[in-house]
Amino acid sequence: MKQEDIEHSITEIQKGNELVREQLIQYYQPYILSVVGKVCKKFTTWNDDEASIGLIAFNRAIDTYDPGKGRTFLNYVYLIIHRELIDFFRKENQYQDLIKNGEKLLETNHVQESVKQYQQEERISNIAEEIIDLNDQLSCFYIRFEELESYSPKQKRTRKKVLQIAEDFIQRETLVEQLFRRKQFPVKDFVTLTKYRVKTIEKYRKYIIAIIIILLHPEWKNLQSFISDKVRGEK
Repeated sequence: MKQEDIEHSITEIQKGNELVREQLIQYYQPYILSVVGKVCKKFTTWNDDEASIGLIAFNRAIDTYDPGKGRTFLNYVYLIIHRELIDFFRKENQYQDLIKNGEKLLETNHVQESVKQYQQEERISNIAEEIIDLNDQLSCFYIRFEELESYSPKQKRTRKKVLQIAEDFIQRETLVEQLFRRKQFPVKDFVTLTKYRVKTIEKYRKYIIAIIIILLHPEWKNLQSFISDKVRGEK
């Protein structure tokens, strides 16, 4: 979801539109659980108290978010959830290390650590935002982000070959338009124009589509970095 769409939804909610609130919460449920899990450093479900705290914090973020302060909504959500969980841990006398880290954010003697932690939290938030956007586009092709791992090549040489297929594909604008219009990979047309085998494309089809979508979104800096590091093998 684009930032301007988020801000429009929040404006409607703050005017009293509870239906939009429910829709926004439902859309960002995976993000809420992801943030809670990262703060708690454990896998969490909606049955956990921490997840309930995260949901309450998300609602509070909706009610108090001000786009005029120059912070993206998801970054703001991350900070609110983090703060609420630290307060919760303090009251419950749990996760002592997390409490100490949270208290550092309030101490003027730890400004440098606070900035570093904020930058890390902001990066995590940005990664999550990119994944949500990618998952949103993948759903149009009946692909779920979490299943990509099972379709990804295991060998470095094969990953590079799959990347080359994706890069060759996006050079053909007609096929790109066809892919997004029909929501199906035009295997026959692509193979006719290239040297690639149908078997290879079919085997890694879902992964190739994901790479194509990422390549067409250079603003997704973290996912672009993933391609450079893991697929191209530049690091």
